[in-house]
Amino acid sequence: MQPSMQLITTMIKLEKNKLEGKMELAEICRELMPSGKPNYLSVIKYPMIKSLIESQGFRVMHKVIFLMLKDFCNSFNVVRNMSEDQMIEAASMLLDECDNFRLEDYVMMFQMGKRGELFDVHDRIDLQVVTAMMDEYWKKRHEAGESHIVTEINHIDTLGNTTRLGEIVNMQDIKLAELGSGFSSALTDMKKLVEEKVGNKEERARLREIEKSDTEAIKKRKQELGYND
Repeated sequence: MQPSMQLITTMIKLEKNKLEGKMELAEICRELMPSGKPNYLSVIKYPMIKSLIESQGFRVMHKVIFLMLKDFCNSFNVVRNMSEDQMIEAASMLLDECDNFRLEDYVMMFQMGKRGELFDVHDRIDLQVVTAMMDEYWKKRHEAGESHIVTEINHIDTLGNTTRLGEIVNMQDIKLAELGSGFSSALTDMKKLVEEKVGNKEERARLREIEKSDTEAIKKRKQELGYND
């Protein structure tokens, strides 16, 4: 089964057979979060939600995110929980603002939310809580990206596999680390090296388009989260 399709199937099953669906979801969570710790970098191998919307359709993806959110809300016994209408609106927001997120990102986000690692849920769950969780998850994911890119830069000269090099510098993911101004010059050198390694004009043009798109997305996200340049 293709990447992320098992997760989509599991979420749909959760609606029809709750027991089986919950057990399968628990197994997926264990794979994504070994020993309960989120492996942010592992999600790079999965397709982005934007790609899944194109292949599966917005309605299917909207339902999958809705079912994730519903499972999250059902894990709490609070005075004011979200209504189904609110969940539908929140799921739509999560799709609209997914940036380069994968479905697996949202699985980890909601799992961490259940454990209180992203937001302290007290007597209510609403769109504000979901938004705060997403922002906190994004910050943690960004920090993991910063840490990872330092290691990759230090070892990039020893990498002889061009395919692996291309994966490492997938601009959609490495831009997580570019918010750290201290890495700007190192990333510039890395991108130059990749262009030389790839040696393909069309590929270089594609990388530049991705970089331009991600730069705008990161700038917008920094403004939303209050980062200072």
